[in-house]
Amino acid sequence: MKKSPARLREHKKDTTRRALVRAANRRFHRDGFEATTIDDICADAGVSRRTFFRYFANKEALAFPHRAERLERFLELLEGAPVNESPFASLRAIAREFARDYAANREQLIAQQRLVQSAPSLIAREHEIDHDWEQAMARVFAQRFAGSAHAELRARMLAGAAIGLIRATMRYWFEHDGRPDLGALGSQALDALQDGFVAVIPPG
Repeated sequence: MKKSPARLREHKKDTTRRALVRAANRRFHRDGFEATTIDDICADAGVSRRTFFRYFANKEALAFPHRAERLERFLELLEGAPVNESPFASLRAIAREFARDYAANREQLIAQQRLVQSAPSLIAREHEIDHDWEQAMARVFAQRFAGSAHAELRARMLAGAAIGLIRATMRYWFEHDGRPDLGALGSQALDALQDGFVAVIPPG
């Protein structure tokens, strides 16, 4: 059965995107992020600069090829959680799924994190991405807390605390070469966060 023209276009786009990501990864890990140019990546992938910019806004975006997909999945799970479910229960369920994904892609993620830490521009971009996640979480939590006292404050505090928790947990995991059980680390961290959060701002 032949693929439709639309599916063929999507397949071609996906193939080109993957080729750019592979070419960039090879260059970044061989020559370093700063030394690699967009022209280098285009030459290795066999595409023009014009084609490159149809897929990626800049070189930094290639160092985080799956962050947008992961944020989309995170929000899909958070927004799809039962309305009456505690936000901490929702976060625990999401953390378990992400822990499995990260464990399955351990070596790739460790290599990516080492790359990020090698370039100030990538560290800055990582902070921007964390901010995007925090803002997105705060919007979802604000909807979850709507009608309760301190709804906006609780949403912002929980989102900010959750991002800090994620950052600290992931840093620990990376520093130990991905050996610790990430799911267990996340669960322990969320337990501590929940205890402190409820003590500071009780629900209601």
